[in-house]
Amino acid sequence: MKPLRLAVIGLGKLGEACGRAIMADQQLVLAGIVRRIEHVAEPLPDVFRMIPAVSHVSELSAVDGAIICVPTEHVLQVAHDHLQHGVAIVECAELHGEAFLQHKHAIDRSAVRHKTAALVGAGWDPGALSLFRNLFALLTPKGHTEITHRPGVSLHHSTVAGAVPGVKQALSTERHTIAGKTQRYVYVELESGVDPIKIDRAIRSDPHFLGEEMLVFPVESVAALEDEGHGVFMERRGAAAGCGHQLFLLEARFSKLALTAEVMLAAARALPGCKARAYGLFDLPLGRLWGELRDRAEKEWI
Repeated sequence: MKPLRLAVIGLGKLGEACGRAIMADQQLVLAGIVRRIEHVAEPLPDVFRMIPAVSHVSELSAVDGAIICVPTEHVLQVAHDHLQHGVAIVECAELHGEAFLQHKHAIDRSAVRHKTAALVGAGWDPGALSLFRNLFALLTPKGHTEITHRPGVSLHHSTVAGAVPGVKQALSTERHTIAGKTQRYVYVELESGVDPIKIDRAIRSDPHFLGEEMLVFPVESVAALEDEGHGVFMERRGAAAGCGHQLFLLEARFSKLALTAEVMLAAARALPGCKARAYGLFDLPLGRLWGELRDRAEKEWI
């Protein structure tokens, strides 16, 4: 079977992660990178120097699907555009509940109209974590699930801290103590020779941080910390077949970008077997996500 030729739409952190993952996958080929027209002429990272960069997917030849890596608020518009050009899509918009269902239905109408397949919510959450939640609930139908995420990144506070003279990059997160109080942890990557004590004082004196319980930590690399700073702890308690006190746990530490990229690529492998409609991961047989490796996966994991 010929490798799937995929275009990556958007070259932010997620787009770059997907592009690298495609190039490392023997089942896939990176057909091109689609960027906003004002950025097309900008140099690409070295790993993509031989990859075509265009302003629209229609400028690429023989594309089997598009991996949409744009902010959630732009996903629907970008999805409609590609579907009407007959290009199957995979996207990972971070929507849940009723908002996700409305989003999926809107893409489904477009996919049916233009006779093209779409895979929606194919990231970490929604996506892979949704499958874990559903499986745990399937095993214990009467019960409840609790999920604790590792501290989320505050983009606004990170930007404020990063603007302090002497700070190269900053990452601000929130943590909650057992007593319910909010603590802010600010990680800073400093310019050479900068006094960390002065940086600590400067950040604490900023109006955005006044009155907050806060700790400032100098680190060698904020980028490395940000990449590894995600995690989840999921606990499902309930009953199965009339037997109570069933307990299932999932604990994970991971790079959200890397996991999202892998889920999107797995979804792309399933595209050839999909009819013209919108699918979530929950709609697909898991075996289809392995693509050509399905037989090996069935032998190894079942």
